[in-house]
Amino acid sequence: MIQILLLHLVYGATFTISKILLQYSQPIFVIGLRMCLAGVLLTAIASLLKKNNVTYDKYTIFCLLQIAVFSIFLPYSLRYWSLKYLSVAKTAFIYNLSPFISCGFAYLFLKERVTFKKMVGMMIGFVSIIPMLITADPTESSKFLWMGVSVAEITMLISVTSFCYGWIVMKKLQTHQPLFPFALNGRVMFFGGLLSLGSACVAGEACTIASPSIFFSWLFLIILMTNVFCFTLYARLLRVYSATLISLGSLIAPLSASITGWLYFGEALSMNMVYAAGLIIIGFLVFYYDEMVMAKSH
Repeated sequence: MIQILLLHLVYGATFTISKILLQYSQPIFVIGLRMCLAGVLLTAIASLLKKNNVTYDKYTIFCLLQIAVFSIFLPYSLRYWSLKYLSVAKTAFIYNLSPFISCGFAYLFLKERVTFKKMVGMMIGFVSIIPMLITADPTESSKFLWMGVSVAEITMLISVTSFCYGWIVMKKLQTHQPLFPFALNGRVMFFGGLLSLGSACVAGEACTIASPSIFFSWLFLIILMTNVFCFTLYARLLRVYSATLISLGSLIAPLSASITGWLYFGEALSMNMVYAAGLIIIGFLVFYYDEMVMAKSH
């Protein structure tokens, strides 16, 4: 359980770093560069450890392509675009929908059982989001509004849905052919990065970087935090826990995102976040306890 919470605390902080990077370059170009560099780094590490072997049967290739598109290219490109118009905290809040989307995907594609206690835990987690969402932040862009919902928010929702589906595919691949996390992530990140770079060119983004030394310092930090630590830990946890339980831990991510967003961008903090934290922990523990009971019974 501690590993799941640590995963999402670290991941939540990277929302702020992502927005910092957008001060120096364009969103899709940043993602392409980040993922290509991370892919090369992880593949090199896997090769040095002599754990870079992958059997390329048709099912494995199909899964790798899906993960590259739905876990890397689409969600990160859309998320970075959304970050241009939303606060760090609001982006992380929308990311909090991932447990519910993952639960649906897990039920459809993995046939994971959803018990009453798990539903209670998820509902407590969902309620915990509400006090955080009602806290408005003046740093958010109000343009692109459509019927009360911004295009950036809809785009972020598509990003989360794509991301959840990608992790379901990864779970299926790990069941079919357990791969060393660096070997798996290195391949999908590099290919997803190439797709992003190509899209940046097609979209006419300026592939330039302001203050390269500062930019690459932040880029290297986020690669270590997300691409190396978080993705690797996530792949390992999928061998032990359900995709839904791991996604439920994401309810803690907005806490670190809100704190780092406040420290760097001056985004609003409130007591609502403290109340939400208590509900998040309760909901997570209810779900986690039921998951462990089911695991022991098997």
